[in-house]
Amino acid sequence: MKKELVVLCTVILIVGLFSGVINAKEEITVWVGGHIVAQEDLWEDIISNFEEQEGVRVDYQLIGFDVYFDRLVVAFKAGQGPDVTFADLGGWVPTFAANGWLEPMDNQLANWNGTNEIWENLWPTVEYKGHKYGLPWYTDCRLLLYNKKMFRKAGLDPSKPPKTWDELLNYAQILTDQGNRVYGYGVSGKKTEVSTLGYIMFLFANNGKLLNDDYSQAAFNTSEGIKALKFYTDLYKKYKVSPSNTLAYGEDEYRNMMAQNKVAMAIGGPWSFPLIEKANPDIKDEYAVALHPYNTKPASVFGGWASVISKQSKNKGLAWKFIKYITSYEVWDMWIKRSGGPLPARRDVAEDSPVFKDSKWQVVLQTFPTAGFRPPIPEYPEVSNVIQTMIQNVLLGKQTAKEAIALAEIEVNYILSK
Repeated sequence: MKKELVVLCTVILIVGLFSGVINAKEEITVWVGGHIVAQEDLWEDIISNFEEQEGVRVDYQLIGFDVYFDRLVVAFKAGQGPDVTFADLGGWVPTFAANGWLEPMDNQLANWNGTNEIWENLWPTVEYKGHKYGLPWYTDCRLLLYNKKMFRKAGLDPSKPPKTWDELLNYAQILTDQGNRVYGYGVSGKKTEVSTLGYIMFLFANNGKLLNDDYSQAAFNTSEGIKALKFYTDLYKKYKVSPSNTLAYGEDEYRNMMAQNKVAMAIGGPWSFPLIEKANPDIKDEYAVALHPYNTKPASVFGGWASVISKQSKNKGLAWKFIKYITSYEVWDMWIKRSGGPLPARRDVAEDSPVFKDSKWQVVLQTFPTAGFRPPIPEYPEVSNVIQTMIQNVLLGKQTAKEAIALAEIEVNYILSK
């Protein structure tokens, strides 16, 4: 009897183990960063649909932008990077590729029917040494985001936003009421990429350049670069039209303050639309965008995110399936219908969706094709870090704009010469 019982238990154990192997699901890890992490419900639905469709499991994390880059670097260096991750179009893809952390995607993209639908000007941001290492997922261009209600209250016409730097300063001074902690313009001063983007916006708008044409040397230590930095930082230091906590604030903080009628103007873009309405649904018809004010020529900078596959991934096939799925016409169409933004990397979705007929989106679509981009080189994150320090040193009064730029030029040239 005991022998029969042992045999029976053994059979049950073997069947159970075999069943577990049969029922085990393929699994991938996915990290998502950037402004889109705020749409938690959407991500939950998209990933659940993929899991059901493919019979797999997706272990995903939504990670805030300010800590995202550092967490990715630590994970990749430890050999524990996620199978799929989002990489900022501002130099992250070539940086990660240069370190051997990414899988080339040339073959997959050559055989995917959506490749030709991606905006053509996005591809250089995901290339490294002639190979494509990412698939752009969404994009944007930076614009002036402003609160129409605050304009009217200050006696300004919301249909006539400022066009020049002089007008920007004039409007910002009219809109500022320090006694009630109301400010005309939000200067990004926190030590993150958004501050670099802020400076680049003003630099390009003054006919300046960050690096030379072959990305081998700094090109911002010029009269155009110095004037751009001085005006950008003077909005906070001299004219006091930006909040007292400017050194801790960036685009996200100003967008939320704008939703509460505390900041009238700031740099924003298409990602801002669903987020500002989420912060305050009543602001839906009370905000707008326009080309950001310039000094010598109109300018913008595009950004966005790409999906990439880790070189360390043990399930690259499933990782590519996931990337194809989230970049499909159907998923993007659903996302836009539910969220209203941001701008898909797919041109066909942008052209077909009635959402993009809105006046705000028309400004985006008119500006995006000619927007500039950050240098697509592995050294860019280091360069950006130098620019962030340069900005903060001026905001803190440690250096003049001229002194800070001279030091930053030396540091950037050293980074590029290594």
